[in-house]
Amino acid sequence: MMAFSAATAAGWCRGTVQGDGTRIFQSMEAFDRADAGHLTFIGIPELAKKMRACPAGGAICSQGLPVKARPDQVLIWVENADLAVAEVLAKLATKPVLPALGIHPTAVVDPAAYLGKDVRIGPLSVIEGGARLGDRTVVMGQGFVGQNSVLGCDCFLWPQVVVRERCVLGQRVILHSGCVIGADGFGYRLSAGRYVKIPHIGGVSIGDDCEIGANATVDRGKFADTVIGEGSKLDNSVQVGHNVVLGRHTILVSHVAIGGSVCAGDHLTMGGGSVVADHLTLGPGVRVAGFSAVTGDAEAEAQLVGAPARPGREYFSELRALHRLPRLPATLRDLEQRIAALESLTKDHHS
Repeated sequence: MMAFSAATAAGWCRGTVQGDGTRIFQSMEAFDRADAGHLTFIGIPELAKKMRACPAGGAICSQGLPVKARPDQVLIWVENADLAVAEVLAKLATKPVLPALGIHPTAVVDPAAYLGKDVRIGPLSVIEGGARLGDRTVVMGQGFVGQNSVLGCDCFLWPQVVVRERCVLGQRVILHSGCVIGADGFGYRLSAGRYVKIPHIGGVSIGDDCEIGANATVDRGKFADTVIGEGSKLDNSVQVGHNVVLGRHTILVSHVAIGGSVCAGDHLTMGGGSVVADHLTLGPGVRVAGFSAVTGDAEAEAQLVGAPARPGREYFSELRALHRLPRLPATLRDLEQRIAALESLTKDHHS
């Protein structure tokens, strides 16, 4: 990791230095783990109050936060600390060791495949006939691109990625190790006591600037393509079923599962471990809390929690009521005793 000055970091993220711009940092680190050699970041008021006590040598800070630094600390003021950190980390990140330009001697590339300019094909990779790889696309070791699949320019496939036949990737798509695009959809019908497999003749279409995590799977469509919208980010171990259509800038956190034929609008966000049942429609901007189970259609901007998932206010109202249940037996016994006492008084009065 290369050392850098506060002024250099400020230049990377278009920030303004408060303090000694020549201060040298060895790396960036999270607020609660930083020491004097680290630059950290502050994007929330809770951390702003703790800066003086933090061992870090400096921090990137969102404008407007009440950050108070010690004399030995340097602050770099930016509009948004989280985005600024991304820009600094992009400069500090170790660049991967790429295959040499062209085709590795151990790779197998069908003569009928088309490779654009400056393509890199790593060791033991297979590119089938009719596949088209755009300029500057990289397929790392043991990658597979199936027949008639199309990869746009500047795509990056980490080791052991599989893109099956007739799939289309846009520009600048990143697929992480173990990712499988275009596996058969899970379709069977019971006939005479046995399950009959339903062939899937569609493909997968992934928009520009998508990133799909390690061991994630996107199944091919039964007829038309399964679609992942532009700018979407899928975490590790996400499953997208056949015929699904996801809008632009979708976020799916690890272990999300989307059932077949779901149609979702732009900016769907799903927390880890949440699921959507098949054949549902979700409007734009839907947010689903982690470990929730969506079992019905959702309107635009809905915020869903629980299993079955329901609006957040409803869910937390039910949860508060549930927490009061253990006290109900005692309350009932008290009411019974009061009623019994009143009945006894009434009998005494009439007698």
